[in-house]
Amino acid sequence: MANELKDLIESTGRAVAGAVGTAAGVAAGAAAALTANKEPRKVDPVIEESHWREHFAAEPYYDPTYAFEDYLPAWRTGWEGIGKYPGKSFDQAERDLQSDFNWNRGQSRLLWEQAKAAVRAAFER
Repeated sequence: MANELKDLIESTGRAVAGAVGTAAGVAAGAAAALTANKEPRKVDPVIEESHWREHFAAEPYYDPTYAFEDYLPAWRTGWEGIGKYPGKSFDQAERDLQSDFNWNRGQSRLLWEQAKAAVRAAFER
């Protein structure tokens, strides 16, 4: 009786372990499939800066009391974030982008709340 119980427990354990392993494998495969096709957009910093230099004054968040150079670190943070956080939405990457902006900010007079829309615009462009 003890051997039969032991065999039953062992076979049940193997079945459960197999099912859990299969489920984990399926989940990992699905995640890989979802991200495998999400190659980050190639970003040319010269083209990006040129684009923003030409169009920045037409952006809805633009405040004329700030210069192009104040906004540039925000846009740079956004376009660099495309490669750093592939497959993530702005909302998913926002905390990292905020940290990146604070690191890249330099002499910009913008604080995060003022720069956030510019970072988003470049990240989602």
